[in-house]
Amino acid sequence: MLNIARKAAITTGAAMLFIGTQGCQLISTSLPADKAFAMSASALSGSERYGFAGEVSVLDPGGFVGGRAAFEGEVTMHGKLSMQWKSNSSATMEVNSQQTTAYRPLQLLESIKGDSATITYAEKPVPNQPVRMQIKLDDTVARDRLAQVLRDDFALLRADNGLLRGDPAKAEQILLAANKRLEEALSTLEVTTVCQWTADPKSWFPSQLKEESTLSYRWNGKPYKEKRISETNFSLKG
Repeated sequence: MLNIARKAAITTGAAMLFIGTQGCQLISTSLPADKAFAMSASALSGSERYGFAGEVSVLDPGGFVGGRAAFEGEVTMHGKLSMQWKSNSSATMEVNSQQTTAYRPLQLLESIKGDSATITYAEKPVPNQPVRMQIKLDDTVARDRLAQVLRDDFALLRADNGLLRGDPAKAEQILLAANKRLEEALSTLEVTTVCQWTADPKSWFPSQLKEESTLSYRWNGKPYKEKRISETNFSLKG
């Protein structure tokens, strides 16, 4: 059999070499986008240890940054998550021991399943180049996801003991009124979420997840629109 293999190599060496070196490239350029994403998501979740770091920003109706927070973390043992938020400083990014937002950068992956998202290639895959996919969440899924984030944000605010100092009864009245306004706004909430996922064409391990969500709602009867933009960078650790 070895002789047969050698003869085949002599007559078809160039073709065999091409197939051997281009196999991964052919896979990455011919796979449907949803299958490519599934492989990449599996490469991430199947990793024993990886790190992530990024930033989330909120743009107010005027287009100005109304809030910004950076984060970093690590996932080990196929799912054990540790994460910390950082507060912006003019000199450095300092670790913030007080969690001020319930936003979870990896939670988005839980929403992308079944028919909950439309996945396409952001650009035609090129051999040996990062594969970029565009993911558009179903609008209902996007709305429910961010509505829950906003409710969780309010729960964090409510849990701040400092707000109850002085006159707890009055503070409770203010919080109840604020929660009522929040729920009224959420009843009018509409959300569109579009993401870009970038992955290695050979290992399928992702390098970056970008998200842009546009929120439209009414507050005290007036229409408002804001955006939430996040970027998460992944790194595989040994």
